[in-house]
Amino acid sequence: MSSTDEHDAAAKESGLDQGVQVLEANDGRKAQESELVHIDYTDKEERQIVRKIDAIVLLLFACIYMFQYLDKIALSYAAIFGLRTDLHLHGQEYSWASSIFYFGQFAFEWVGIYLLHKLPIKQVVGVSIVIWGAIMMCLAAANSFAGLATVRFFLGLAEGAVAPAFVILTSFWWKKKEQPIRVATFVSANAMAQIVGALLLYGCGSIKNASIKGFKISFLLAGGITILLGVTFLLVIPLTPATAWFLTPRQREIAVYRVARERASFQHNQFDMQQAWATFKDPRLYLVFLWAVLVCMTSVVVFGSIVINGLGFSPFRTLLIGLPGPAIQLLTIWLGVIGIWFFPNGRGIIQCLLILPPWIGCIMLYSLPYADKWALTGGYWLATCNSSVFVVNMSLIASNFKGHTRKTIVSFAYFIGYCVGCIAGPQMFLATETPTYPTAMRACIGLYAVYIVAQVAYLALSYYENKRRDKLAAAGDDSAIPRPASDEDNRTDLEDLSFRYVL
Repeated sequence: MSSTDEHDAAAKESGLDQGVQVLEANDGRKAQESELVHIDYTDKEERQIVRKIDAIVLLLFACIYMFQYLDKIALSYAAIFGLRTDLHLHGQEYSWASSIFYFGQFAFEWVGIYLLHKLPIKQVVGVSIVIWGAIMMCLAAANSFAGLATVRFFLGLAEGAVAPAFVILTSFWWKKKEQPIRVATFVSANAMAQIVGALLLYGCGSIKNASIKGFKISFLLAGGITILLGVTFLLVIPLTPATAWFLTPRQREIAVYRVARERASFQHNQFDMQQAWATFKDPRLYLVFLWAVLVCMTSVVVFGSIVINGLGFSPFRTLLIGLPGPAIQLLTIWLGVIGIWFFPNGRGIIQCLLILPPWIGCIMLYSLPYADKWALTGGYWLATCNSSVFVVNMSLIASNFKGHTRKTIVSFAYFIGYCVGCIAGPQMFLATETPTYPTAMRACIGLYAVYIVAQVAYLALSYYENKRRDKLAAAGDDSAIPRPASDEDNRTDLEDLSFRYVL
């Protein structure tokens, strides 16, 4: 008996249906096609399964996501507790220490995607988490800009495969309609990271007579917790729902089937040059890229502690005063989710509305006099609230792009834009302009205006294309009549005239 036959026999003996093979095939683990056997189950059974998955998988995913973001913003907290003076950072060196992380992340993305296709995803992610935790601890040993930049670069390398892996893992565990809420949970974890980071450094900075500075203790502690999370991930998270230890045999069958039936088009996973060429000619691709660049360039979080500290508050008060910022972020993220839920075809308008709070915050930081310290602090709180836009961005990408190759290219373009924006954004914050950074705020104000123009352009293209297809359908063109999407249909949204764009 071949190894493939042995695997199939084992799957049948364990009570798993052929949906397991479909799921594995879509992950590149098997080459042959498989038939998806229908399973009947009740809504109550499905809700019980989803609750279990959320309690184990989503909770651990969110914790990992939180510490991944904490790694990125650790500089902001350390900056006001002596990092810049201890490491003798001058000029734009602090800004470059922030940017260089994303050079590393972008560089490893190509290798990471290869590893995710060649090795079990669970092992790639778990080992990456352990390595990045160890590198995080190495930040405590840096004593110069060169050392800090080197560690930050390798930290980006270690985290390069985690973000795309989470996209794949999310599709393993949750159906398409369930994914936006889970994405919102991950983004909410970013806001929680700011709260946890502030409290962590507050506690570490309060340690008296320590042999090393408090911010270095926070690096060691955060790195150690990250390593623990990586080990927990390897031990607790199953490779697929088919091997979930926390589900009964029947629940495993249902967990596999409910996702596999949405992912049955694994035979389309080959790169399609025709789809690629059509996508590169589509202006929507470049608008999506521009969204990511603009949102990341306008992030002020890395410089938040410096802004508040520069207004005359002590380091410890700075940490506490900064806490309402991420709290408002959480509020806007879930307002965005609620908006999508009630107005699924109004996502472009929702994005434009979500841009208003951070846009107003930047205007306040730019225009208010230095003497209005609490008003400036309120402006900073608002300026941090652009994370909610990511949830709507991901939702639009998932809903409006069809075809495996086309969707892959668009998603990758968004990630490239993310890295470009995170690299370029810190360079707008000139060291000579602390604490309110007027040049950066002026740039952010302009970039938000460009973002709204880009969003309106995307909406206009989609709206008029929908109208054109409606006219074709009204004129008797059967191919343009709206109908439910088929998982076996690998036509792009450009080719499928029955498709309608979400606005």
